[in-house]
Amino acid sequence: MKKYIMLLPLLMALFMAGCSSDDNYQPAEPLAADNQQVHFSGSNAELTICDRNDTSTYRFDLTVVRNTTRGKLSVPVSKSSDTTPGVTVSDTVTFNDGDSVAYVHVAIPDTATTGPFKYSLTLNSDEVDPYALLDGGYTFNGTISILKYVKFTCWINGLLTTRWTEKAIDLGDGSYLFSDFMNSGYELMFTIKGSEFNITVPGNSPLYQEGTSYGNLIYWYDDDWVNLYPYGKDADVYIKDFCILNGNGYKKYDPSTKFGWFSLEEVQTNTMADLVNWVYFCFTLDE
Repeated sequence: MKKYIMLLPLLMALFMAGCSSDDNYQPAEPLAADNQQVHFSGSNAELTICDRNDTSTYRFDLTVVRNTTRGKLSVPVSKSSDTTPGVTVSDTVTFNDGDSVAYVHVAIPDTATTGPFKYSLTLNSDEVDPYALLDGGYTFNGTISILKYVKFTCWINGLLTTRWTEKAIDLGDGSYLFSDFMNSGYELMFTIKGSEFNITVPGNSPLYQEGTSYGNLIYWYDDDWVNLYPYGKDADVYIKDFCILNGNGYKKYDPSTKFGWFSLEEVQTNTMADLVNWVYFCFTLDE
């Protein structure tokens, strides 16, 4: 017991030393009382899709805002070194007197045919406020993709064996967006990197998602079950219950054959008396 008592003063001394003030600490410069809180608007889309048949879409604006309309103000804009070569950006963004909104101009070369182009921008000014929680920050990261469509041939093993075609936007970097999956009016995203395959729905989608011990479930459900029409809305058969099991081990893609599958935790068509579990949604990528 005695040796532990003797150690106590030493431990206390070390603790006090660790808590002592750092003589080199310098507090951050306070913001001016009239700081204009210049920042990128939260309305800016992180993904911009351009049409290769219309190069005017290769040029677009990002919105920048401030908390006042008084006075003219120019703010430098810097582009990070890891921005994809070819992306050009305004050197400055200028607010005119009377305006609280200004624009940063972004462009890619008219000769571009593939993507994606990635960019990262920073507003460099003492008129930004790094401490406030605003709808957008003083930095912005974006991706520019050039519109290209690919086709997927799809079927549900043992259930809907007559194959149908789904059209998807090739966003580049292995990402494919179905803007109207099975004519449902809802979006779905496939991301394929080698043999790695993942399924997501956009962040603003009302489709119900639920995490489970064996993976994430994507229910084709908002306020009610959403019908899917693989053969078109005029066909006799449609899907009225559809749940994707988006978990590890429940989906696979073979890059050599371009064949992939994922498990459906449950599915039911209008012609079935009961739903079935654990069937496979199969597809091939037909670029």
